[in-house]
Formats: sequence, C-alpha cells, structure tokens
Amino acid sequence: MHDYRLGHIPAYVDQTKLGDNRVLIQLRPLTQVRAENARLREQAGRQRKMKSNAAVVLRGVITFGVLAARDFMKLSPKRQNKAFKKLVRSLAKRLATKVESLVVHLDETTIHAHFLLRAYDRFGHALSDKIKRDVTVSIQDLTHRVLARFCPGIERGNRKLDRLAAGADYVDTLHRSVRRLHQDLPREIAEREATLAALEGAKTELQAEIDEGRRDLDRVSEEKRAERISLASQETEMEARARALDARDADIRGREDKQQKREDGLDRREASIDKEKADLARERRAQLLAADQLVKREDEVEAVRAEAEKTQSTYRAALAAMEGALAEISAETLRRDPKTGKLVMKDACLLRALPEELRMGLLRPMLGLVDIRSRVDQRSRELDRRDREFAEKHAAVGEVITALTEGRAQISEGSIVIEDMPRCLKELGKKKEDWMIQAVLDLIVRAGEAGVMQPSQDDEIEGPGMG
Repeated sequence: MHDYRLGHIPAYVDQTKLGDNRVLIQLRPLTQVRAENARLREQAGRQRKMKSNAAVVLRGVITFGVLAARDFMKLSPKRQNKAFKKLVRSLAKRLATKVESLVVHLDETTIHAHFLLRAYDRFGHALSDKIKRDVTVSIQDLTHRVLARFCPGIERGNRKLDRLAAGADYVDTLHRSVRRLHQDLPREIAEREATLAALEGAKTELQAEIDEGRRDLDRVSEEKRAERISLASQETEMEARARALDARDADIRGREDKQQKREDGLDRREASIDKEKADLARERRAQLLAADQLVKREDEVEAVRAEAEKTQSTYRAALAAMEGALAEISAETLRRDPKTGKLVMKDACLLRALPEELRMGLLRPMLGLVDIRSRVDQRSRELDRRDREFAEKHAAVGEVITALTEGRAQISEGSIVIEDMPRCLKELGKKKEDWMIQAVLDLIVRAGEAGVMQPSQDDEIEGPGMG
C-alpha cells in the first residue's frame, strides 16, 4: 500500500508529485506468489506444510546519500529506470529468487525505489534464513558495483565497524527509520539553517562596524594630511611676502639717500610699510596659533585611532568567542546546568574576556540555541514513548485476534469478551493512535457478528496466507 500509494497518504509526501512516481515492475497477485513458494518447498522435499503466516515476499528499498542522490538525479528518467531494474535483477540473481515489484518514488524528500522479491529461492529455502551479515555486506558491494556503471560519482559507504575503528561515535553509526527521518530532517535542517543565518548576520554586522571604524580612521588621516599641505602653502606664501617687503625696504632706503626732497612721501611710504609689517606679524601669530591647533588636532586623531584600535580588538575578541561557541554547539559541549539554569561550556575564557554588555548580548542567543536543542530532545523522547505505547497496543490487538481465533474470547452485544483483557485496550483515549486501534477493534467486532471470524479447528489453516 505504501509502494503504490494506496489508502492513507503520509504527511511527508508531496501529493502534487504523486503522478511523477514510476511503476517499473507491476506486482502480481500475492496468492500466485504464495502458491509458487509452496511448490518450491515441495520440490525441495520439505515434509512440513508451509505455515499460514509465512512470508510471501521480501521488501527492500534503494536509497542514496545526499551527494549521490544529487548526481543520480542528473541522469535521464530512462537511465534511472534502467539502473534500478539492473540492480534489483542482479540482487534477485544473487539470492536465486525473482523480482515481484519495483516502484520509483519521486514525491518525497529524495529519490528512492521500493522493490519486492519472492520470499523463497528456487531451491525452496526462505530468504530470511539466507540473508546474514556477510550476505548484507555483499549486497552493499553489489549495489555500488551496479549503480557505479550508470553514475560513476557514486561511492560505497564505509562499514559500521570500520567507522567505529576510525574513531566515530557509536551514536553516529545508528540508523533512524525512514519515518523518523521524514519527521526529523526538515525540522533539524530548518533549525540549523536559522541558527547559522542568525550567526552569519551577527558576524556581518560586526564586520561592517569594523570596516566603518577603519574608514573613519582613514578619513581623519586624510584631513590631517590636507591641513599639513595647506599650512606648508601658507608658510611659503608668508616667506615670499617677507622677502618682497625686505626688497621694498631696501629700495626705500636707497631712494632716501638719493631723494631727500621726497621725505614726506617716504614717511608716508614708511607708515604704509609699518602697517604691512604689523599685518605680517598678525598673520605670523595666526600661523603659530594654527600650528598649536594642528598639534591638538593630531593628539585628537591619535586618541580616535587608539579608540578605533580598541574597538577593533573588542570586535575581534567577540568574533573569536562566537566562533568558539559555534564549535561547542557543533560538538554538543554547550549545555544549560539543570540546577542553576546557567550555560556550561568546555572553554569560556574567550567569552569571559569580552565586555559585560557584549558578553550578555551573546549569551541570550546562545541560551536560546541550547533551549531549542533541549526541546528537540524532549520531543524526540516523547515520540519514542508514543511509538512504544502504540507497539504495545498493536501487540494487544494481536493477542485479542488470536484469542478470538482459538475460541478463548467471544463477541457479545458489540463488545469483545475475554478474560484478562489487556489494560492498554481498556484505557484507549482520544489520541490518533488510539482511534486507529479502536477502529481495528470495531472491525473485528463486525467481522465476528457477521460470522466471518470463527475459532480455529486445526493447528494450521489451509489456503493462501498474507504477505
């Protein structure tokens, strides 16, 4: 039902892409497959009759890593179909059995294919007895060999024991179910991307402030240089004017010796010269004052430069502290103390070296990240607990069905009467899982009232079983 998208469609499926799925090998009726299994057992000389609940087919799935999936999607659909068919047929040949179904799914997160193999090989042996650890390793090797012919970039993953021997954490080698991955991966990716975007934004803001400080320092240095050039130009002009005045004084003294008759004119000329000298003296005093102001300006520039260097050093320390915090978040050594509620990290020396205001500003997003991770862990534990409860209720329904089949339970007035009814079935609530269990119990009651379900008279039931 999952392979052919029959019945309930899971939430992680993009229903707009259901039409993109491809059925490469259509499943034949399971009754035919079961009859073929029974015939193979008889040909192999098996004396015992095949159990009613014996497996009819063996299910399998072909999946890729992120990079391998990206390269495989670059192939044409026809090339992809050929690769999947070649792989499942090679697998069936390796296990001496037959391919019963092959469906390619494109409506989930990553391309993958579901396949079914006949549960017995041509010698009448159950595949479940043949597939041990050495066989699964050879299946992985076979998968890499076949798919690499169509997509040369695909590499075989490292074996679990090899990864552990290389120093990997045992937790990192555990596999999660497809359902768990569909539930966890989008949320984990979104949370990690949001955290990374926030940290990248903070890093960009700090870098922009550092660049602004550098531009201010360059602008002050340029203004200082322009003032120095202007002062030098003024000094040159003053010296030229002084030389001109000296030349004029010499000319006046020569004229006084030669032209005594023009004393009145010379006196007026001397008065004019005295006035120009006074103006020159005032200009020189103004020049000295400007020089003093330039010295003060240089001191101010030095103070601004020192402050800018201090700010730059502070921003560098903040950037180093953020990078250290990111590293500890990645290594999961950053956590909140459950007793005090404070952050605990492996190395906090960079964070302590920051100014208090900047340190407090960094602590707030770090606390938020730690709390988010804690909530994710708590949600994961809750989902595990619900899975265990559902498995317990599912097993209890199986016990009730067995009791009805064996005559240890009866259906009376729309209810199932059984000694020691499992407690978990008595306490069904309003959860979706409980509704599903209750619906199954209601179907069992209706089947019993209609006379479909009767107590078993023999140890084994004739006819086809269920796969």
